[in-house]
Amino acid sequence: MSLTFALHAQVKIHSHNDYTHQNPFFEAVENKAFSIEADIFLVGNSLVVSHSRKEINAAHTLDKMYLEPIKQFAKTNQFYAFQLMIDVKDSFNLTYPVLLKTLKKYQSSFARNGLKVSVVISGNRPKDADFHNYTAIMFDGLPNHNYAPEDLEKVVMISDNFATYSRWKGIGEISETDRAKLKELIDNAHKIGKPFRFWNAPDHAAGWKLLNSLGADIINTDQVSQATNYFKIK
Repeated sequence: MSLTFALHAQVKIHSHNDYTHQNPFFEAVENKAFSIEADIFLVGNSLVVSHSRKEINAAHTLDKMYLEPIKQFAKTNQFYAFQLMIDVKDSFNLTYPVLLKTLKKYQSSFARNGLKVSVVISGNRPKDADFHNYTAIMFDGLPNHNYAPEDLEKVVMISDNFATYSRWKGIGEISETDRAKLKELIDNAHKIGKPFRFWNAPDHAAGWKLLNSLGADIINTDQVSQATNYFKIK
């Protein structure tokens, strides 16, 4: 089986800003989402899930919103693998020790009864050349970075902002110039053996169709159920 075929074998769903959804975590796992995203801020010795610092609610800790639900989900005997993407909004160097200490409390739950959870860091990350030093976490990669082989092994996917390359909003046809730019990014990720995700792309059927036609492996969406059903129908 070729690498390209393997990457394209199944479209995967990324639950973007999952904590803002009507039923955080549970809608994503009910739809077998490949990836679930939580933005975190460091507040004292706590990790709080929030879209911005001004919206912080101290009760919305990473433990309460995701790690405890994962622990409970692990008891259901559902054979399922997914990644918890943690978007670090504050200094990585200050946040990581608190994150590592927090994750250790749940380590046994992350591989129980067929459940397999990988923790992937996005947002503020360490230097590329240091990726290989972090054994407990993986990383969301960026295009046009020349990762050393040992650091590339820690990258689970390549992600970028759709709006950087196209202003297409999902109405009418996208220009061939924009299509070529988008496809080149995806193809370059595949050349190094990594799946690709665009964030900030049109989040509806026309957008999903375009991304799929270009070869994007991971669909970034705030509409997990709808996107899952769209690709099941296809």
